[in-house]
Amino acid sequence: MYILKSLSEGLRILGFDKPTIKTVSREKDLEEIFLSTLFLNYLIVLIVYLFGILIGGYSINGRELNMEVFFGLLMIYPFIYNLIIYIIYGFFGATAELMNSKKHIKPLISVGFHTGIVYSILILIICTIASSIGFELGLILLGIFALYFLYTMFISISTIYKFSLGQTLTVLMIPFLVLGILLTIIGAINPNFLTDIIVFFLA
Repeated sequence: MYILKSLSEGLRILGFDKPTIKTVSREKDLEEIFLSTLFLNYLIVLIVYLFGILIGGYSINGRELNMEVFFGLLMIYPFIYNLIIYIIYGFFGATAELMNSKKHIKPLISVGFHTGIVYSILILIICTIASSIGFELGLILLGIFALYFLYTMFISISTIYKFSLGQTLTVLMIPFLVLGILLTIIGAINPNFLTDIIVFFLA
């Protein structure tokens, strides 16, 4: 089954297997992996939904979640997740193409969807820990996940585009520089924007 093959390839990529990264980056049709990621996320949504019904709802730090809103968000999550994967890997791929016009975005997006299918499971585990054991521990795991994501992205960019260390680091840092500039502009327009977000997650 294609979804099992995709999971296997995603796990090998996350194990920094460069031959798998090269093979996956050469895939010409992204439709199957896109649909596989979508299917897996809907399966996760179904499990979360049924489990939520069994336990009578979810809470974070003792705060009960509005289950109608939560389940509504669950229904659009798979599409949003795929879109986020496309945007993130597309952004890094576009940066690589700016560095060298002979490089293209699509190979990195292909790798992104293969890793994304595994990240779906990791995110579910982190969210489960955050809701059942402790939100603070969930944040720590999320931080570790972010560092792991960055290193995997570094290996993928270096392997696919055959960039030097300096070029790879440049491709990795530019999207964050752009994001930082955007947040600075938003913060200048609405000074409470970043504070409100931090308070929302930590309150």
